[in-house]
Amino acid sequence: MRVGILETGRPAPQLAAVHGDYADMVARLFAGETDFSFSRHWLQQEALPELDSCDAYVITGSRCSVLDETEWMLALEDFLRRARIARRRVIGICFGHQILAKAFGGRVEKAATGWRLGLNAYTLDSAPDWLDGAATLRINAIHQDQVVAPPDGARVLAHGVDCPFAALQYDDWAVSVQAHPEFNIDYERALMTTLRGVSLPETLADAALATLNAPGAQTDSAEIAKGFAAFLRNGSGREA
Repeated sequence: MRVGILETGRPAPQLAAVHGDYADMVARLFAGETDFSFSRHWLQQEALPELDSCDAYVITGSRCSVLDETEWMLALEDFLRRARIARRRVIGICFGHQILAKAFGGRVEKAATGWRLGLNAYTLDSAPDWLDGAATLRINAIHQDQVVAPPDGARVLAHGVDCPFAALQYDDWAVSVQAHPEFNIDYERALMTTLRGVSLPETLADAALATLNAPGAQTDSAEIAKGFAAFLRNGSGREA
């Protein structure tokens, strides 16, 4: 399966030097899928790929806001509408989750409760077959914007604290999550430490670090990756 990684943002250079960029993290998330190959498309500086050049796409997170509606963001929205018609499957992560919703008539706003950071638990409202019966998911998060009204027809999969639409599914075509399954504990800890007192208030960063440093702290990223891979191959059905 040819998977195009649509890079909508990149980490700070000092973080990327140690942990790689978001495309590296997405590729690592799917490291167990030996039939996947990846191409990278840096949307802030490069044209979108031809739609049929890949079998599926993953949209990364970004420090940018979908509310800015820059030229490349609007082009991505159009690409996603064409991908739906062509049945090219899509995974959206954080910014990707938001721009998918916006492209199809949902509403994205800055969360009234502010930043959501650190290791969070999300409750599955409508556990899909491709997640193999999970009830909750532990995922690292960093966001202010979030989906406040999903598009018509989108299925709400999960919610979290102050995040009622934490995961959405669009029939057998696309699925998206507000948090970051591609961020491991080490990266999230480095990110919180780097941003503490810079773009994040110290008290909020410290609370996030406490979730990451708690005994037994771990994500459910491996299970999510298996589910995502099953979805990309088979849509709403679980792998045989």
